[in-house]
Amino acid sequence: MQAIPRAWIDLFSQGVELSAQAAGSAPGSNQSSASQTNDGGNASSSTADTTTDAATNATDDPETGAASADAQAQCQAGVENYINDTPWTNTLFDFETLHRQSTGKGVTVAVVDSGVDVDNPHLANAVTPGVSHISGDATNGMTDIYSHGTIIAGIIAARAVDGSSVEGFAPDATILPIRIFESLHEENGKQTGGPSMEDVSKAVIEAVDHHAQIINISLSDITDLPQMRRAVDYAESHGSLIISSAGNRLTSASTKDGRRFPAAYSQVVGVTAVDTDLNITDDSVHGTQVDIAAPGAYVASTVPGGVDCLYATDAASTSFATAYVSGAAALIASQYPNETPAQWRQRLLVSANRPNSDQRDNNIGWGLVDPQTALNIALSDSLRGPTSTGGMHAQNNAETSMKPLVLHKIQDPDTNFKRFVEAASIAVFCAYMVAWLVRTARKTARKNTSQSISTNEHSFN
Repeated sequence: MQAIPRAWIDLFSQGVELSAQAAGSAPGSNQSSASQTNDGGNASSSTADTTTDAATNATDDPETGAASADAQAQCQAGVENYINDTPWTNTLFDFETLHRQSTGKGVTVAVVDSGVDVDNPHLANAVTPGVSHISGDATNGMTDIYSHGTIIAGIIAARAVDGSSVEGFAPDATILPIRIFESLHEENGKQTGGPSMEDVSKAVIEAVDHHAQIINISLSDITDLPQMRRAVDYAESHGSLIISSAGNRLTSASTKDGRRFPAAYSQVVGVTAVDTDLNITDDSVHGTQVDIAAPGAYVASTVPGGVDCLYATDAASTSFATAYVSGAAALIASQYPNETPAQWRQRLLVSANRPNSDQRDNNIGWGLVDPQTALNIALSDSLRGPTSTGGMHAQNNAETSMKPLVLHKIQDPDTNFKRFVEAASIAVFCAYMVAWLVRTARKTARKNTSQSISTNEHSFN
């Protein structure tokens, strides 16, 4: 058995035990599970933000509700292993209700990553031919020997299959794979094979030109590259919204808080991760690039050469959180196809659950993604939070102190009616009690009067 690196520079750094085929490694490859550390100032190597560690000693986890059979069996290539219990994120976002409003139909989500394995039954009908930057790859990005892109695609748009409870956030969206690297490995003690930010910027333009409304980039770098900035501008002006990782601390060579790109650009939605208690952790890089938060731990998704697998059981991953937000964005774009990327972005950010409706901070951004509210909110620049034109945007605010995450309840549209009914019920009850007391008092008075008359008559005889 070989280990998939758990986080790629912000990509895989420690691993799940999978077979070489399940992990996507070429037979006989010598893939290292050591931490990748290319999150430096070198523009030629970007850092993907993800944790791909599945449950290595997994049992049914009562907290997440995700079934996790033995990881080796669960993720093994060619073996039909399924997650049967409902993943905790399905319950958190109430997929049943959510998908009655939108399923992402008609929306294309570009996954700029390691490719997507279309042999997984969840993804067989979810992927359209894309682009590959890998020499000799004739699959148009529809292959993945390193797993990461397949995991991301599954979170976003996995189709339901018999025997599995895994389903994508936007189960009718279409995935467009833009394969910008094949795998990561070590040579002479140095990590090689990672994507460059130049490649990422080219991939963004390719995604736009292939008519992707949403572009998922589960990657980050500390370098503000001019080509990347131009690609982001191109996407915004051509109707595409970019969702990008805000950075993983534990899997990056640069562990300091601070801006990561492309998440730090104002047109990009930068995503951080929360754990199963919906708490921000220090696994993520904090900074002005953080716009929104989403789940990044105990993630149930797809695996190349297999069916289902459970990931990120020891640390929340911003790669996976980014995919959840991309799924939410696909739902929004499907329901509001005539809105602009700026309006889709505003829906995501103003509707997010946060301690202070008027304020973001560098840990949680504008709060935890709330797709149902995002789908139902009426947009205006008078809403509390960022405007569609960038006012009060995360990148323009000074740092603020972090407060504990306190989720706001979603406003019930029938609240006023329910309050009226409650008040009316109380009034009727009170009236009934008063009437009962009056009747009781009158009966008591008549009884006392009768007794008095009887006594008087007896004394006169």
